[in-house]
Amino acid sequence: MRKKDNTRIFFIIISFIIMIINLSCSNSKAERTVKVIQAPFLITVHAMGELKSEKSLYIFCPSARRIWRYTLTYLAPEGKPVKAGDIIAKFDTKEIIEKLMLRESKLETEKKELEKIRILEEETLGSLKFQLAEIEVRRNKAKRKANQPEQFTAMNEVKKARMDLELVNLEYNLSKGRIKNQIRGMRAKIHSKEILVGKLGKEVKTLKESIIKMKVKAPKNGIVVYSTDWRGNKRSVGETIWKGETIMELPDLKHMLVAAVIPESQAGKIKKGLDVEIRLDSNPDILFKGKVKSLGRIFRTKSNEKPAIVFDTIISINNPDAEIMRPGMAASVDIIISSKDNVLQIPESAIIYNDNGLYVMKRALLGKKKLVQIKIGMRSSGKVEILGGVKQNDKLIILSDNNVGSE
Repeated sequence: MRKKDNTRIFFIIISFIIMIINLSCSNSKAERTVKVIQAPFLITVHAMGELKSEKSLYIFCPSARRIWRYTLTYLAPEGKPVKAGDIIAKFDTKEIIEKLMLRESKLETEKKELEKIRILEEETLGSLKFQLAEIEVRRNKAKRKANQPEQFTAMNEVKKARMDLELVNLEYNLSKGRIKNQIRGMRAKIHSKEILVGKLGKEVKTLKESIIKMKVKAPKNGIVVYSTDWRGNKRSVGETIWKGETIMELPDLKHMLVAAVIPESQAGKIKKGLDVEIRLDSNPDILFKGKVKSLGRIFRTKSNEKPAIVFDTIISINNPDAEIMRPGMAASVDIIISSKDNVLQIPESAIIYNDNGLYVMKRALLGKKKLVQIKIGMRSSGKVEILGGVKQNDKLIILSDNNVGSE
């Protein structure tokens, strides 16, 4: 009887040693254990995207007359909260100041020229009026002579007096005509010069306003988010910006969206209104819910570097978190196409691929492992439906190095 007890104790000790060895081997291979579970199975389309604000105020590069390129000299730090009226960007004003100095100099010259024209034209007009006055005196004198009674004056003198009157009348009319022409010409010259002075004055005013506009102020409270150029690079100090390009946006963080890119092969499954699960790359442990809000109208090439054909999709977020969400953040989305309840499932990483079929490594008694062939159904988001081979709560081993034994 005692011999049997000793034999039993011996086998227990041996089994315990084998279990320790197996556990030690398991740890050396950095393995982990997962359970076969029965739970709802979601059929999803996985896609990548980035956060955007549904209500953003875009800030554009200011403009000055006949200047198309501008150099950024200051940008408010990205992510910094700003208040309405704060300076959020500055542009180099050297070229505008040079133009302003030239225009101001030209304006002063034209103003002096205008004053000179006025003085000269007034002097000429005064001289013509003085000549007219002299002619008026001679004309009155000639009238008196021509109107003397003929019985008191010789006929020749009367004729001569009347001829002198005609001549002085002609000279008088010519003098009046010269005055009218002088006044008309003077007005035209002065008006033309006044137009030029006014035009230069407006240009000077516009250039001064343009210099002020080169200090861009926030039109409302918000958070600074830099825009990107056509290469996808964010705006930076020293960069050349073209007239009318966006430099930044002030997003409304309470209304956020995900702009997702769907592969062409999956696009036909996506419909407006489908539920979506969203995770931020910066906070992958937090799950957000949303819905497909709108679908793009055309397929396009993802980029010059990535010629894959994709389809744009906008996804709303049910409860955005303004504390952690910022436009431009990368996000992964799982668009739920359909779902099934009570589905036996395992992580896809637990499957071992073999020429003879699909297997999993199952944890057996005393820590031993064995390969078990399985049948699978649907796949989705890293999960696989199990149709046979294992049952609920079975423990499966996943080796990080994918080395498989056949114990």
